[in-house]
Amino acid sequence: MIKVTAAIIKNREGELLICQRAGSGSCAFLWEFPGGKCEEGESLEECVVRECKEELDLDIAVTAVFGETTYQYPEKEVNLTFFDAEIISGTIRMDVHNDMKWVKPDELVRFTFCPADEQIVDLLGGPQMLR
Repeated sequence: MIKVTAAIIKNREGELLICQRAGSGSCAFLWEFPGGKCEEGESLEECVVRECKEELDLDIAVTAVFGETTYQYPEKEVNLTFFDAEIISGTIRMDVHNDMKWVKPDELVRFTFCPADEQIVDLLGGPQMLR
């Protein structure tokens, strides 16, 4: 099983940062929350902080665990931990993604996410979040 982390980053307007994967590799052109695979000896929190720095040039602070999912892709099983996080510093730079957007939670349904993210997208954008 592959350990993966992702950051749920909200701006002051309550919008969430989502990123579109590049055209190569698994889940090409699908949307995701920023993050990536854990390296050996790295905590989940260290992983999500490192990945956001490497992929987006953002320094983030993890504030809480939002949720966890496990998904079986045809070639691998991933255990994905989602963290609520805040931007501490940096200006977004896209090095590995095709696109990025700030979207309101109820707009998440307009985007096609990686299958492993769909359960969290439902929680974030579901009717309970619109009330």
